[in-house]
Amino acid sequence: MILRFASDLIINRFRQSLIVILLFVISITLIIFSTIINFGHNYAYDSADSLLKQGVKNTAVLRLSDNNIDYLEELASQPEVETLGSSYKFEIDCIPELYEIQRSHKTNNDMFIEVICVNLNSSNLCDLKLKSGDMPEKLNFDKQDNKNTEYLYLGAEYENIPIGTIYDTEYCNYIVAGILDDSQRWIDQSLLYGFDINTVDFTFDCSYSILSVSAGLPFTSDIWICASDNYTIEQTIEKALNLTEKHNINVTYTTLQSSYERATSDWITINSILSKLIIIVCFSCIMMMICFQLIQILTDKREMGIMMSVGFSISDIWIIMLVKNLIISVISLIAIIPLSVYVIKWWFNVEGMKNVAFSILINKAFPLAILAIVGILVILSIIILGILKKLTPLDMIGGQHD
Repeated sequence: MILRFASDLIINRFRQSLIVILLFVISITLIIFSTIINFGHNYAYDSADSLLKQGVKNTAVLRLSDNNIDYLEELASQPEVETLGSSYKFEIDCIPELYEIQRSHKTNNDMFIEVICVNLNSSNLCDLKLKSGDMPEKLNFDKQDNKNTEYLYLGAEYENIPIGTIYDTEYCNYIVAGILDDSQRWIDQSLLYGFDINTVDFTFDCSYSILSVSAGLPFTSDIWICASDNYTIEQTIEKALNLTEKHNINVTYTTLQSSYERATSDWITINSILSKLIIIVCFSCIMMMICFQLIQILTDKREMGIMMSVGFSISDIWIIMLVKNLIISVISLIAIIPLSVYVIKWWFNVEGMKNVAFSILINKAFPLAILAIVGILVILSIIILGILKKLTPLDMIGGQHD
């Protein structure tokens, strides 16, 4: 009966209900897209910061004039240095023997495979999560049959390859040491060259990748360096620079934090203004919905008075009005979902950005929109209850001049 009375109120005042639904849709859509803009601006930074074991603020990039092994060995032994390593993707031409792994397992059979060459120390650059196998620090990297030994950590899509499988090449034995967890991601090497505001995400999924871990120090001129616990990245870089004269080497550097701030210097100012505008927009939207609903309550006051006069209790009327507003809210949400999806597909036409926008839509924007609607319903229910308790049926029905 309550649902029928609530539905009748909506149908009898269909035009007003339609306006309320339209206002809900417009207001909640503004809240949703304000949320996407706010969270999306820092998405690339956040994705890197959450994956790097020491975080962006404690990570930098060193660029060496030459690959001086003595310098790297001494630097790696310093207490300020947590990780000193390299992480590079190579195409199949570099390690053709490993193409068999991809050719047998990857559905699209591309002519390359993502092999991420990581030295033992920099395997700590990101948290390594395994489905099975042993962590790199537990493995023996000694030469076998006068060949170097490298250990492979295969993406989750290759989990049917037995651990211990050996891929024997002319100069190296590649041994499968583990299968990566489904959620494993790694830092993209493009971050070595600085933050780019046009890059959606500086991490990538490792499902079809291979981490090839080798012993020794980095073999490239661009190197990750991470500060140890209880040290700042500035102290770590200072140590790196102090050793350059001793080893006659030139080193330039950039911290990832300063790289991000340079890349987004214009956006930082805009974002601070945008954040304030977002707050104003969201607050204005919520106030508009509450005010229009208050007008609806005053319009429905006569019906509430008639209900009370024919025997409905205050709690019955309160529940009917609450259900009415709940029905309008549900209809609005149903309309908002396809509208939001369509606009994201149209507006964010870059595939990577679509995924980011949908992720924020599901994890941030929709929960915030539902929270706003629930808040509005609570406020309205309190107001309706106050009116019902304060006014008599005669007051609500009114006289002939009302």
